[in-house]
Amino acid sequence: MNKLFTFILISIFELSNIFSQNNLIVFSESAEPFQIEYQGKLYPLHPQADVKLTQITDNPVHLKIFFSKKDISPIDTNLYLFHPLKPIDNQDILYVILKNNKNIKYLATLPSSDIKPIIPEIDTSIQVKTKEEKTIQKIIFLNDSNAVCIQPIDTADFNRAIKHIFKTPNADRKIVLLEHFIKHNCFSPSQALVIIEQIPFEVEKLKLIKQLLPKITDVFDLWFLKDYLKYTIAQQSYTEYYNQYLLSLKNNPTLSDSLFQISISFLKSTEDDILKLKYLRILLSHYSANTKTIEKWMNYLRHDQHKEELLKCAYYVLKDKQEFENLIELVHFKETKNRLKLFYDKQK
Repeated sequence: MNKLFTFILISIFELSNIFSQNNLIVFSESAEPFQIEYQGKLYPLHPQADVKLTQITDNPVHLKIFFSKKDISPIDTNLYLFHPLKPIDNQDILYVILKNNKNIKYLATLPSSDIKPIIPEIDTSIQVKTKEEKTIQKIIFLNDSNAVCIQPIDTADFNRAIKHIFKTPNADRKIVLLEHFIKHNCFSPSQALVIIEQIPFEVEKLKLIKQLLPKITDVFDLWFLKDYLKYTIAQQSYTEYYNQYLLSLKNNPTLSDSLFQISISFLKSTEDDILKLKYLRILLSHYSANTKTIEKWMNYLRHDQHKEELLKCAYYVLKDKQEFENLIELVHFKETKNRLKLFYDKQK
């Protein structure tokens, strides 16, 4: 009787593996890039901070994690995707590598619409029937008019594309459309929020938000986007990534003389400080600038609060951060100077 019971348990265990296909997602809490060795192959081709293995039938899954930093020891482990007596199918199982880069911990199990179909990068096989459909396809896949995202996509075009994506019934297809929509267009911060709300998979949100950042016209003060992520580990990963992204703005192309002259003409022709500041924030989101340029811009802002906001954005594009101290002296009030000094001290 005991032998029969044991045989039944083994049979159930093996059958659960045969009929279950799930996805394994592993995140690095420290954001340290890594690769996973599974069934003799390394995934992905290049190390990254989150790795997804699809259509897994093994349970447990034996794998080895190799970090990009060679001084971090590999992790050799077996991960259970489900209880042998409670098989699941078509689920995303999330594990997180803890900050010490030594231990791995189960995080969550989420519904997934995998297994993913093979979808061409640009779906030229789609039979577009109407002029409207042709227009939407062009907006999503071929709208590359803006190399630098100073101007967002036209509101009408944006609404057309989003409506089409929203109505797409297949969640995997929706992800593909969103990826291409992001790749081929530029967005205002408010448009970016609409896109984030359309992302159907929690595990895809962080990746797409990272892709969105350079496509947003004004990239400053976007710390709050972490609140659109459900899990603490994803929120921490975004915060770290966004901080590094802001610090990388100093590597953007230098503002050209012609664009600088255009900016001065705009500042001269506009009375509203808020409009001036919005315009300058967009320029600083995509171009680096020197202290002389920033000084000249500040001359066209009347209020200290707007000068303060401009300087907090300008800090990130300065190649020599110590020059920020000299710019602080350009504001009028002592309280403003003290806030800017506090901001500068926190960044160091």
